[in-house]
Parts: sequence; structure tokens; C-alpha cells
Amino acid sequence: MSDERMKPGGRPGSLRAGRGAVLLLSLLVMFSVIIAAAGLSSLILRSLQQTRTIDNAMLAFYAAETAVEEALYYARESGELPPSHSDLQMLSNGSGWSRQVSGTELALTPVIPQDTVYEVALYDPDQETVATDITTIEMDWTDDCGDCSVLTATLVGWLPGGSLLWEPNAATYNYIGGSASLPLGPSNRLYKLRLRAQRADIQMNYIKAYDGGGALVPLPGRIKIDAIGEYSDVRQQLSVTLPRRAPLAGIYEFVIFSECSLVKGGPISCP
Repeated sequence: MSDERMKPGGRPGSLRAGRGAVLLLSLLVMFSVIIAAAGLSSLILRSLQQTRTIDNAMLAFYAAETAVEEALYYARESGELPPSHSDLQMLSNGSGWSRQVSGTELALTPVIPQDTVYEVALYDPDQETVATDITTIEMDWTDDCGDCSVLTATLVGWLPGGSLLWEPNAATYNYIGGSASLPLGPSNRLYKLRLRAQRADIQMNYIKAYDGGGALVPLPGRIKIDAIGEYSDVRQQLSVTLPRRAPLAGIYEFVIFSECSLVKGGPISCP
């Protein structure tokens, strides 16, 4: 009976080494497959988690939008400053919102397009019978044409509780350059400031108000709403700023010329 392992010239050590190499290669391939599967599973889980977060973020954003819309409706219907809500106000879909509302701002930073008007109320709409202690308006701005722009500032004033208008043409100033200090008129009047950008768009770095002692005075006449919407573990914030009263500056942008009388009803008279 013959035994191949005992044949002359046989190499049993080489056979064992070959089997070991195959086993090692199999282990390496298996580990590679496991690592690739684990990485793919982690990527899939992260994608699912990101998708869930995006869905929750949309609901949180809509909750913040609900807070803003509710505040705007309240301001429009009541004419008063909307209330703040520090506690979470829950909605039927499980989301909630909170908000902080302010009626003043320390500085305004609007962009005024060329040949348009930006209006700033310098009185408290909730206390139209009380004059503010603002005596000076400080402004700083830039443009894209190397200070070629002209900022026209017009003050319109009236007596508290009355309708006596102060002649606006007597308080119109043209400023060339990047800064200006605008004094207000008599302290017993309420004021509106109308700013017009000429020759170029103007980026206001700030519009600030000061009293007679040089102290910074919060600007009234605007509503700032900071709303936060929450759903699950996601929060979204939405901020809105708007004037307390709709500005009337736009009606001064148009002039109607007619040879006939402009009347509502009745006969038309033409020369």
C-alpha cells in the first residue's frame, strides 16, 4: 500500500503553506466585505437620519412662520403691538412656537435703492399724543460709486394730537458723503423722516437717534418679531421687521397732470 506523503521528492510543507495562504486570503476578503457593509449601513443610517431631520426642520419652520403670521394679524386687526410668548405654544401637528416682539430698535440698516424713499417714524404709534425726546438723527452710509450718491432727508412734523403739518420744504437737507447729523425741529412735535437715495443705491450702515444729552434713544415706530419653531429635536428661527404704520411715502412718487379738474363724482370742468 503506497503513501503519497512518503514518496521521494514530495513536499508536504508546501501543501500546508498553500492551504494557509488560501485561508488567510479568505479571511481578508471576508473582513473587507464586513467593513464595506458596515460603512454602507452607516451611510444609509446617516442619510435616513438627515432625511428625518429635514422633515422635522420643515415643520419647525412652518411653526415659526405661524407665530409671525399670528403676530401680523394681531397687529393689523388691533393696531397694537403683538404680545410676546416665552412659553411654547403647541399646534395640532405636535410642533410649537414661541416669540419675542419689540416695538423699538437701536439702529436701522436699510438698503435704499436709487430714486426710492425710505420712511422712518420718530414717534411712538401707541402714544401719538406724546412727543419723544429725540433731538438728533445720526446717519452713516456707503454706495458703489465712490461717494457720488446724494441722500435727501426730509422731516415732516405735526403737533401731538393734532393735524397741523409743519412745512416739509423748510426741513429738507441734501447730504453728499458717507455721514450726516440731522437736527430735529421743535421738541413739542411728532416727526417722520423720509430718506431718498439719488444717483446710486445707498447702503445705510446705521440710522440712530440721540437725545439732548447725547444718549442713544431706541427708534420707535417699527415691529421686530423673533419667532422660534420647534418640532421633535429641531428648532428653526424666523425674524421679521416691519413698520407699525404703512408708510405713505409712495404717494409722493407720482404726479398727475390734467387740464381738467380731478374730482370724484359730479361734472368734469375743463378750460
